[in-house]
Amino acid sequence: MVRRNAKILAILSPVLTAAILLTAVACSQPPDPAAVEALTAGVWHGYVPEDETSTQPGGDFIYELRFEEGVFSGRAYLVKDGRHFSEIPVTGVMFDGSAIEIGMEPYSLYRGKADLEGRRIVGGIPGGERYEELNLTRVEARQWPMIRPRPTPAPEETTPVGTRPAERDDSWTTAAPSEVGIDPAAVEETVQAILAGEAGALHSFLVVRDGSLVVEEYFYGWGRNDLHQFASCTKSVTSLLVGIAIDQGLVSGVDARLLDFFPEYSEVVGRGWEGLRLEHWLTMTAGLDWTESERRIPPQGTDRFADILGRNVVVPPGERFRYVDRNMNLLPGVLAQATGVRADEFAAEHLFAPLGITEWDWEKRSWQGHPDMIGSLELRPRDLAKLGQLVLEEGSWQGRRVVSAEWIRESTRVHVAQAQFGMDYGYLWWRRDSPLGPMTLASGSGSHFIMVVPNARMVMVTTAGNQFNQQHDAVHRVIEQYLVPGVNLDR
Repeated sequence: MVRRNAKILAILSPVLTAAILLTAVACSQPPDPAAVEALTAGVWHGYVPEDETSTQPGGDFIYELRFEEGVFSGRAYLVKDGRHFSEIPVTGVMFDGSAIEIGMEPYSLYRGKADLEGRRIVGGIPGGERYEELNLTRVEARQWPMIRPRPTPAPEETTPVGTRPAERDDSWTTAAPSEVGIDPAAVEETVQAILAGEAGALHSFLVVRDGSLVVEEYFYGWGRNDLHQFASCTKSVTSLLVGIAIDQGLVSGVDARLLDFFPEYSEVVGRGWEGLRLEHWLTMTAGLDWTESERRIPPQGTDRFADILGRNVVVPPGERFRYVDRNMNLLPGVLAQATGVRADEFAAEHLFAPLGITEWDWEKRSWQGHPDMIGSLELRPRDLAKLGQLVLEEGSWQGRRVVSAEWIRESTRVHVAQAQFGMDYGYLWWRRDSPLGPMTLASGSGSHFIMVVPNARMVMVTTAGNQFNQQHDAVHRVIEQYLVPGVNLDR
């Protein structure tokens, strides 16, 4: 397993989120044409160093400003390890010849003093008790090719759209789309829509049909060998691990009492836990008393088992769906207690190895020897597709049984109807309708998806940087508009 030290953040703090949030707004008065030229020529680059003790993200911040029909617009990008991480459009630019503000409502402002002749802006982002310094220098856009969907010409390893993806030493067989009943023209239209930004900022788009990888496209500096954090899709991987532990008799079943896994925490347990079962964790129906601000990721360094077990049950378990990230970090304790090893070690032996997954990173936000189950696992997109194919084949991978068909059927069926976003919920898997038939999804903020469509014998995978641009679901519209018409369901 490859462990990477580079810290790729899943969630940016509100203060530095503001530094990359950008949309069109009119100036209060027409700016000087020379100032407009100086502001919009090239891009503005700033860097925030990585700081292991800080909750703020580090990386390269790229501001690209435009001025059209009297209105400033643009886009800001966060680049990490030479790859696009996230982006969002500018909400306004105010400039009086020296002082500059780049609006980032509803979050904050970038404020600075501009020296346009010197191509520098000295400033930062005020917010709360902390001022984050972020000085900018104007540079050529070509120095940052990863802020574009794909360089021209495409990298040598890129295969022509609609042709057979390259075979690698990772157990995947490949085929051309036409060989599995997908019109290559539909694939071409889909990729062109992605390049045009209709799906926001996708980093990868993969399609598997009839067990063969038939579409493999990468964008914004990402490639097939890059590990990609895929946010809350981690929860669906956790569901598979729970199923494997049940299959092996290490966990009695979804009716197992949660407190039985944490006997050493009896002194801190809140009210009402006697009725809580593992199933309530898998369906997000535990009924604990988190406030809206509390239910997200807890501070680093806390005892997260005590943090969760100390809450009180205020809604009868099983009665109300409530998506609580924070609860998920009880599950590595369940798996560790049941299996005798850490959850990531259990995954390595019983899930990743059977699928031929040899590289991953689950160190981010790890704590007290346990991996974070909220959304920190990193895998390569081709390996994400293996997880989808495992579900499509009801627990088998290329003829090898990894998890029982009974668990796959039970964990992906509807347990909570209309849970959220118009979708149903299973055991840490989402369910929704699609033009190709019922779809099972692993879904992570920013357009990270594993999409499994049994009726079409298809798996689709996306990774992306749409955390802050309101484009999380845009890829579904692109797929339905461009790809679906080219899929032959009668094949």
